[in-house]
Amino acid sequence: MNSKFSWQNKILIFLVGVIAIILIYAKIFMWGMGYFEGQQVTLAQSIQVVVESLTTSGYGGFAPWESDFMNYFILWMNFTGLALLFIAFPVFFIPSLKNVMSRDIPRKINKQDHVIICDYSSYTEALIEELNSRNKDYVIIEDEEEKAKGLMETGFNVMLGDPEQKEILEAACIDKATAVVIHTDIYKNISTIFTVKNIETNAKVIAILRDENMKVYYDLAGADITIAPRQLVGKTLAEQIPAVSINDSVEIDNNLEIVEIDIQDGSELCDQVIGKTDLLKQYNINIIGAWVKGEFQSPVHIDLELSSNTRLLVAGFSEELENLTKKAVAKTRDFTRNEVLILGYGQSGQAVAEVLRNTSVSVKVVDIEDKEGVDIIGDVREPKVLSELGVEDASAIIITIRDDTAALFATLMSRNKNRQANIIVRANDKGDVQKLYQAGADYVQSLATVSGRMLASCIFEDETSIAANKQINLIQLPVGSLAGKTLAGADVRAQTGCTILVVIRGDERFPKVDPNDFVFRDGDEVILAGTDESTQEFERRYLN
Repeated sequence: MNSKFSWQNKILIFLVGVIAIILIYAKIFMWGMGYFEGQQVTLAQSIQVVVESLTTSGYGGFAPWESDFMNYFILWMNFTGLALLFIAFPVFFIPSLKNVMSRDIPRKINKQDHVIICDYSSYTEALIEELNSRNKDYVIIEDEEEKAKGLMETGFNVMLGDPEQKEILEAACIDKATAVVIHTDIYKNISTIFTVKNIETNAKVIAILRDENMKVYYDLAGADITIAPRQLVGKTLAEQIPAVSINDSVEIDNNLEIVEIDIQDGSELCDQVIGKTDLLKQYNINIIGAWVKGEFQSPVHIDLELSSNTRLLVAGFSEELENLTKKAVAKTRDFTRNEVLILGYGQSGQAVAEVLRNTSVSVKVVDIEDKEGVDIIGDVREPKVLSELGVEDASAIIITIRDDTAALFATLMSRNKNRQANIIVRANDKGDVQKLYQAGADYVQSLATVSGRMLASCIFEDETSIAANKQINLIQLPVGSLAGKTLAGADVRAQTGCTILVVIRGDERFPKVDPNDFVFRDGDEVILAGTDESTQEFERRYLN
């Protein structure tokens, strides 16, 4: 029996009950008037008196009554009316009526080229933001009715059902879906994977792992793609330790690469205005964007002053990038301050340590629990623990605590004790990112955001995410209406925010083009770098 039918039954029972009370009271009133008052009344007159008594609106010409029985009976009808009005009606009838009138949670949908999301979480919420930015349809399958109702009221696309059941996935049009994303407990995930594999569909199964060690079981079950956000974020945080190596860069073709470069205090580039550095002419370097105090800017304004809080995302040739990197690094370095502290040794913290221990960096770890790999056991919110760890002398502090409130406090104390350290923090809740920056963090990575971008890069095969942490996409597109124009004449970067890195003409690639002389032709394609919004603006402006 479905919910709507149940609500209708409740209303029907309520109405039948009220009618029964009216008829019973009417018969009693007819009998009482004849027996005690010596007056005969019709059924219609009796019903009128009962309704007037229940609604406390009057008694017509029958009042007053001589007998005690009739007076007490009238009082009893008054109390019954009050009970119906103030108790039964608002508690029983109104909620049932609201449920009947409210929009039902669908149990079947009609979609195609969509993403099926099994279970809602902060990770999948970030994915939905990515899907919405790309106009990609989706549906969340939720087996708890109240949770599904809450999601639907919030504006999400939801259907009710258990994704472990074949008929539910078929009702979600899995045969027309692009991907199925699963993120709940491992037992339910594995069961759902088997269900998907028993249905004829081309949809990819993408599993979000809570523990990377469980990957083998997902692979055995048949998951097409598995991602472990906590471990990935840990490795991402470790990569924030300056300076960025060209070996860690993203290769666009055989020669051209993208790297992140941190501007160091005392370097030749520090405190210079970006427009006066003339990087394109000196090094053939394209500046795609910049992180300034944790916020990504693309395109970069020519008046931006490069400071030690600036990280550039640039594209260029390896040799020229090496020269630029030297300019970004300080001429003199204190090589005694090369110790990195890791606060929190869960999955992300362990991933950080694994990356850093393969380098020349000295690593110290603190965690509230005694486990292998932990150097100091203690609560990082206590100043004595941070002092014992040597936070004052650290060159970088990476905070991967499960509780964002504790991470906020640890960031605040760490910044107070060490003004120069590079503080890198993992945020569990996207809403806490800005707070962590305000507390003194140099770089904050949202676990949910990373997961969303990873999932999006798995779903969209026509576009490549450079990395989850870079917040930039590489995409290859035709030039469209740019044909016949020059790069300078079209002013693509100013119009869209995109940076054109390579022009493809037949079998030839042009990573270096003169913006004033090179003319785009029909059939040309370009490799763009830009944010979601800027690449969409390019498509809207030149391809529609």
